[in-house]
Amino acid sequence: MVRYRLTGVTAGPAGAQWERKDDDREIARRVLNMLGDRRMLWRDFSLEIEEHCVQSANIARQKLGELMDNPEGSSTMAQRLQAIQRHFRDFVDEVGPSEQQWDRHRSPYGTDPLSVALGRLRGLVGVHIGELAAEHDLDVSEELASIVPDQAGWFFERFEA
Repeated sequence: MVRYRLTGVTAGPAGAQWERKDDDREIARRVLNMLGDRRMLWRDFSLEIEEHCVQSANIARQKLGELMDNPEGSSTMAQRLQAIQRHFRDFVDEVGPSEQQWDRHRSPYGTDPLSVALGRLRGLVGVHIGELAAEHDLDVSEELASIVPDQAGWFFERFEA
C-alpha cells in the first residue's frame, strides 16, 4: 500500500500538498523489476560473458543501495536488500578481474568459474525473489520465476493461509 504524508496546506482555494511514501510492497516491486532486467539471473549460462555479468552485478548492487536509502522501508526489508546486495558483491569478488586466465569453452559444461558463480548467485537470489513475491503478493516475471525454488510447490505453500 502506498502511503502519503501531508507536506503543505494552502489557505486560498482550499488545497493540500502530499508526498508519496513508499512502503515495503512498493520497494519489493521495484526490486523485482530491477532484478528482472538482470539477464545474468535467468539467461542460458553459455550465452553470458564475464565482463557483462560483472557490470550487471555492479549495477544491481548500486540500485539495491539506492533502495536501501529509502527511509520508509522497514528494517526487515533493509536486511533483505543487504543480503541480496551481498550475494551480488560475492559474485563480483568471485568472478571479477584476476590474474588467473581460463577458457570457459574448454571446461566441461557448467564447471567453469563463471557458470558455477552464476549458479550460486541464481540459487541464493532466487530464494529472496520468491520470498519477496510471496510476502507482498507480487507477480514475478517468467524469466525470474525460473530461478525461484518451487520443487513440488513447497516454496509458496509456506506463505498460503
